[in-house]
Amino acid sequence: MPNETLIRHLDSLREQYTQQQKRAVGLQSALKAFPAAQYKAQRALQDYSEQNAGVSVTSAQSLLDGLRLKEEAIDPMMPELRREAKMLATLTGALKDAVAALLTEPADVVKLDKAIGALQAAQVQPITALLPELQQELKVAQDRLGDDFGVKLRERLAAEGLSISSRPPKFELGRFEIEANFSKRFLSVRYGLDLVIPRAPITVEAAVKAYFTATKKITGRKLDAQAWIAQLHEAYSAARQKRSATSTRANIVDCYVEMALLRQGRAFFTEPSKHTFSDYTRAEFIWDFYEVTGRIRATHQKQVVRASVAVRTQAESPAKSMWMVEGDGPYDGRYIGDIEFVSE
Repeated sequence: MPNETLIRHLDSLREQYTQQQKRAVGLQSALKAFPAAQYKAQRALQDYSEQNAGVSVTSAQSLLDGLRLKEEAIDPMMPELRREAKMLATLTGALKDAVAALLTEPADVVKLDKAIGALQAAQVQPITALLPELQQELKVAQDRLGDDFGVKLRERLAAEGLSISSRPPKFELGRFEIEANFSKRFLSVRYGLDLVIPRAPITVEAAVKAYFTATKKITGRKLDAQAWIAQLHEAYSAARQKRSATSTRANIVDCYVEMALLRQGRAFFTEPSKHTFSDYTRAEFIWDFYEVTGRIRATHQKQVVRASVAVRTQAESPAKSMWMVEGDGPYDGRYIGDIEFVSE
């Protein structure tokens, strides 16, 4: 059922701000009209004096000529009036959309989310007091959509022999996560915490297609473990050299950056651009890293890779650590900060 009390409050505020907007616009119109009226009065006085020589209009003309309302009153007021009218128009529009969204069953999450954003930006106290209740209505509507979407997605994936866990808006599917954003009408797919599919339409079929595309991009690639770990060692050495490191450790993100450069072709180094760059995403690197160093435990020159858990300052920055998926789910892992090659 729609929240009738909240709707009445919103409607009351909309009416109040509509009246304020009308007064602001009316005052703008009146002030804009004054200079023209003043000019017409001056012309009329001049015409009158020319036809009625016996009547003096000099004092009236002097009085009108001396009026500097436009320069001293109207021009300073107009910018503030325009800002006020624009703000009130935004407020009344957002309040109208919020009411319309709440009157649908379930609430229109797209329209309501957009309206809440506009009302938050206005920072008007009577509305600010209602924002928590509006946000709760949005959450309830999103949960309802999420539950319905989750049921349909679960049934569709079951037909593919797959099962999902967790609750909307985030669904766990193996090591991947599908996150649905009902307010913005898109979903994304992550391997662990790293984006693989940034945006896809928020439909069941699109979600299934996005998942299979993500698995193909990450787990469906051919991987030569020995060639990969040899390249990692080269990247590790370059990272340590650039940092002038005396320690045997190197930051894993530095190693990833160096490895991405090592994978580029001649065209990139001749003319670096997005057209000549060969992508190697974080998610791809993370999958490869665990497969080669964790599951297969490949060696290079009789050395294996030892990964160190990130300290807090590293874990808080994606430029200093990576979330390494090591189990069956996207959240089953740890933040890795540094790596080193050590003897078996």
